[in-house]
Amino acid sequence: MSEITLWIDEREVRCEEGEYLLQVARARGIFIPAICYLSRCSPTLACKLCMVEADGKRVYACNAKTKEGMRVYTKTPEILEERRAIMQVYDINHPLECGVCDKSGECELQNYTLEMGVYTQDYSIRDSSKEKATWGQALYDPNLCIVCERCVTVCKDMVGSANLKTIKRDADAPAKELKDSMPKDAYGVWNKMSKSLIGHVGEEDCTDCGECISVCPVGALSTKHFHYKSNAWELETTWSACAHCAVGCMVGYETKQGKIYRVTNDWNFGNLCGAGRFGFDFAPPLFGARERAAPRSARSLQKSRHDCL
Repeated sequence: MSEITLWIDEREVRCEEGEYLLQVARARGIFIPAICYLSRCSPTLACKLCMVEADGKRVYACNAKTKEGMRVYTKTPEILEERRAIMQVYDINHPLECGVCDKSGECELQNYTLEMGVYTQDYSIRDSSKEKATWGQALYDPNLCIVCERCVTVCKDMVGSANLKTIKRDADAPAKELKDSMPKDAYGVWNKMSKSLIGHVGEEDCTDCGECISVCPVGALSTKHFHYKSNAWELETTWSACAHCAVGCMVGYETKQGKIYRVTNDWNFGNLCGAGRFGFDFAPPLFGARERAAPRSARSLQKSRHDCL
C-alpha cells in the first residue's frame, strides 16, 4: 500500500492507504470514542459513537478506510449532539449500583457519560425483568448489558468458538414518534438495546478462557470468584509473565493486602487462556491437581490465538 496524506481536525496525518480511520486517529493520539470496538477484531458498528464527518459525509471511523486527501472532522456540533444522545440511551434504566459494581472505577459507560456531559435524561421507557445467566466462569447480568457485542466479537474472531450471539427478547420498544424527533443513530441503538440480550448459543461448551469477561466495558460480565469482592481502584496491578506454559503471555496480577483477587490482560494486544486467567492460585507441589486440570487447560490453549513472536 502507498503512503497518503489526509487531515483530521485540520491536523495533517500521513498513513498507509486503506487503514481504518479509527486506528489511524488513535495511533496519533486523536480521541474518537468507541465502546464496541476491539482493535484486533472485525468492526461491528454496534455503538455508532465513532461517527465522524469525512469529506462532508457521515461515516463510522471503525469501518471507514483512509484515502488520499480526506478531510475528517471528529467534533462537529451535530456529531457531539448525537454522541451525547447515544450515551443518554445507554444510561436509560441502567442500574445505579456503581458503588458495588465489579466494573466501577474502570467502567467505560461511566467514563463516556462524563466525557460527553450527560447530566440529564431526556428519554425513558418502562423497564422489564431480565434473568441472569452463567457460562463457564462468567456471570452475565443483562440488566447491566448495553449490547455492545464486544463479547460476541471476541468469542468469534479471537477465540474461534462463536458461542455468544445477540438474541431477541420481549420488551417495550421506544415510542415510534421519537424516531423523527431524536437523532437517528441514537434511536437505532436504543431500539436494538431494548430488544436484544447476549446468549450462549454455541454447540460447544465454554472453554473458560474468560475473554468475554475481559473485554466487557461495563459490569454485565464478571467472574464468579471476583463478584462483589473488591472495588477496582483498591487493587494494585503487577505485570508479569504467565507461568503455565512456554508462551509466557503478559498477565496482570491484581492484589490487595498480599492476596491475588484476579488476573487481567491487555485485551487490545493479547489473549489469555483459562489457565492463565483463573489458575493464579496453583501451587507447584500439587502435581496431581495440576495434572487433573491439564485437559481443560489444553483445550483453552487450543482455542486461544497466541502471538509467539
